[in-house]
Amino acid sequence: MTLLAVPLFLVGIATMMATVPSVWKRFSNANPKIAKALVLLILFSIPPMLISVTYGPGSWQFTLLGLFSYSMLFLAILFGFFYARSTESVHVILAVYCVVHGVMLFGALVEYFDLLPGSTIVGAEILGYRWIRWIPGYTVEMISGFYRSSDVMGWHAAMVCMLSLTMAIAKSGKSRIFWLCVCAWAIFALLLCGRRKMVYMLPVFVMALTWIYFSAGRVSKVLPIIGLLAVPMSSLVVSSDMLGDDTANIIYYTQSKEGDSVFDRFESHGLGEIVETYRQLGFFGAGLGFGTPGSHHISAERPRVWQESGPGRVMAELGVLGFVAFLATLITIGLAMWRVTRSFLTARTREGPLCACLLAVAVANVCSLTISGQILADAFIVVFLGFLVGVVLGFGRRDFVDQIISRQNASQTA
Repeated sequence: MTLLAVPLFLVGIATMMATVPSVWKRFSNANPKIAKALVLLILFSIPPMLISVTYGPGSWQFTLLGLFSYSMLFLAILFGFFYARSTESVHVILAVYCVVHGVMLFGALVEYFDLLPGSTIVGAEILGYRWIRWIPGYTVEMISGFYRSSDVMGWHAAMVCMLSLTMAIAKSGKSRIFWLCVCAWAIFALLLCGRRKMVYMLPVFVMALTWIYFSAGRVSKVLPIIGLLAVPMSSLVVSSDMLGDDTANIIYYTQSKEGDSVFDRFESHGLGEIVETYRQLGFFGAGLGFGTPGSHHISAERPRVWQESGPGRVMAELGVLGFVAFLATLITIGLAMWRVTRSFLTARTREGPLCACLLAVAVANVCSLTISGQILADAFIVVFLGFLVGVVLGFGRRDFVDQIISRQNASQTA
């Protein structure tokens, strides 16, 4: 089920390779620092690959799974880089995603209020289990709706919130009201999922977006953006009234016991998990693929790998050198996204707000994945995230920039 998006994506990759001449050369010429970082990452991944492929009978399957997992992300970035041929084409992708998943999120409402008693089309019971978090004094029922888990539903709800707000900022007129309403609805569904790391993506997104506009010298745009947030934020008040302030979900998001706050979890699952992983597995780690979500389906000898966070998984699989190279690659990509975003915001083009919002989406996801990287077991999520990152990088292509300059010159002439 999680791999259903892969064949379609591979068709897109094959089409790109067949229609775009010198794919890697063009990408590396436009982003030489990212290209060098990726080459370094590949070189430092060879020792972990040798470890996992020779670990025991059948362990080569873990190696292939790890290669598949990491390569999907970077192939998606490459795909998004060349897909970005116009702002309108990106708007279409975002609009389709928000509308489709906005409809799918109604499953959360159906499950929470038990609107279809005994039905197996919502919730995880049809898969043989229920998602419940046990907290001293109360329990939180995790809602999955039409999705197979609360994690997946929560991630899509958070993404619909952020991307519909992106559309509202990038658009104008009546369509802006529509996207704000979609954002407000997605916030309500998000509160039902019972996953704090998904809910907290929203404030991270808003803070990152505010910082981006401040840093780019567009302070005057911050207040209008905050004004736009008034509509979807009102959903929090309505949701709180409907669910009740004493509802387990609301208590879970607003209160936390000592040692279990978002900052505590960020510290323990980030730096703490990296240090402990190094202490247990050593300099070269356990080997590629052993920490990849879904590896438990492979019947072969494997080491014990318990890491849940994104950084912990990378350290466990790639070792110190691979972890440093992976981190350097992400930082290089982030800085490249920032340069493209700042240039468009400074030039006051219509691509600026879109790039700023997608960069903030990437920051929110990085923070969430630092706490838990298990959501990356879903191939669609990996591809979609990589695609959005690639789109921002693609806006910095020379031919795209020339297209914008020509548009501005034509507008000035007219």
